[in-house]
Amino acid sequence: MRVCLSNDEHFPIADILLIINNGVYKMNIELTQEQVAAFNRGESITITPKPKQWEPSEIHLVDHDSMRVHDRLLAYVREFGGDWVADWDNFCQDKYSVTHKNTCVGSLWSKAVTGAVKGMGTVYMSRECMNGLITKLNSGEVVL
Repeated sequence: MRVCLSNDEHFPIADILLIINNGVYKMNIELTQEQVAAFNRGESITITPKPKQWEPSEIHLVDHDSMRVHDRLLAYVREFGGDWVADWDNFCQDKYSVTHKNTCVGSLWSKAVTGAVKGMGTVYMSRECMNGLITKLNSGEVVL
């Protein structure tokens, strides 16, 4: 087995050549800075393979419709949200989003607020942006 390390300190890759049954196999393995330092000192290192990443087998039309709503929310926040950015290290910063409720009298858009709980896929915005969006959604000026 022969191991060669790349010279790029920001993206260390080990090119490993394995010779098994007269066949040569090459693998690229990403190493941490600690692993590179240990290897350079002549110490043995443990390399654990990364898990295979899941990919969806197919995408349905209903997924496209859901993404349209999400994309339109992102576009609205980019256009009307100013320079506000959610700071997830700051538990005191309120992060606003909109919710849609169906009731026996009709449907209504309203606010949701959090400081520390991040919902996957939720579009967060400032209070001002959220108030404007809810007003426009409930009046029909904006349709998601």
